[in-house]
Amino acid sequence: MPRHVEQDVHAAFVEFRAEEGDKCMSVQCVYCQQVRAKNTTRQKQHLQNCAAYLQAHPDVILHDENDAPADGYDTSQLDGQTTGEHTSLGFMPNPRIINGTPTHAGPGRPSLGSTPASKKQKTKHTATGTPGSNMLDLPLREVHAAFVEFRVKEDDKCLSAKCIYCSQVRAKNTSRQREHLMTCPGYQAVLKERIPANNLRHQFDDDDVASSLALPTPTLELDFRISIRVKPKVTVGNANFGKEGWVSCIGGQWAGRWGKGTVLPGGQDSQTTVKDMATRISARYLIQTHDDNPALIICNINGWWTGDKDIMERLQDPVAADNVAASRYLMRVTISLETGDERYASTINTGVWLGSGCRRGAEIVYDAYRVN
Repeated sequence: MPRHVEQDVHAAFVEFRAEEGDKCMSVQCVYCQQVRAKNTTRQKQHLQNCAAYLQAHPDVILHDENDAPADGYDTSQLDGQTTGEHTSLGFMPNPRIINGTPTHAGPGRPSLGSTPASKKQKTKHTATGTPGSNMLDLPLREVHAAFVEFRVKEDDKCLSAKCIYCSQVRAKNTSRQREHLMTCPGYQAVLKERIPANNLRHQFDDDDVASSLALPTPTLELDFRISIRVKPKVTVGNANFGKEGWVSCIGGQWAGRWGKGTVLPGGQDSQTTVKDMATRISARYLIQTHDDNPALIICNINGWWTGDKDIMERLQDPVAADNVAASRYLMRVTISLETGDERYASTINTGVWLGSGCRRGAEIVYDAYRVN
């Protein structure tokens, strides 16, 4: 059954009072964190243009294109969210914009980023500056933490707010306070220090856009383990970059979060040993799942096997390798998987994995961590 935007007008917002004595409630959108005065009509209008909400509910029924929104509806929160570009101090791609062109999700749904004619002259630019600005909207808690509230006179009904970064005083207004922080030199300097790339030994120039981007930090999640049984290494001889060797696979098994199965015989690991026994790994295996109709998956493993020279020499002997702890050397690889089977294609074809491995006699074992 189709979903209507009116079903989420209340569930999509968290109500709160900025001050204990406030008579009016404020609301914050749980999808994009925008804050506004509580007003059901304007909350509905906000959801009709909220990129995060529309992404979460692609089948929602919106208003008719001919419906005119209430005068004065603030669409400033959409500035910088509908460009599909990197934002300063953050990255906010619009999933509904392809190659810079707004797309329609269906009949009666306005393209994201477009402003109806009735709004164009009334749009206010509060949280993200001027139209086309790519400044990231700030969380409500950041805005409140950046200001000290006080009353200029004891009998003043309205509060004033002082920026802790530049000491500028203004009337208390969350939207205006957020707008101020976007241009406050002191606050921008603090934000820049939070960007990991700006804490490296060498940095980009201040006027380079790369110095102001806070990119998502990848996380690692153990996704599967693969155990490969191999024949003794065959030494080919010295080549252009080191001593070449071939290690043939005779079987194995794997198990993980999305399935399990076997490693088919015939895979090959081409190893190049360079100075001090450091070994470059370039392997390609064929694995299959335990389904009634098995899926075939190509597993590519590339990386380096390094350690102290005496440790690496011991690891060349399958018997001695069993007595060397994996923590005594580094076997670090990147892993990619490919399949034409539709049951697994969406899970693995676009994935990236980092691997940690060890050598145990006639067996090589890798743990594969998916990069999220």
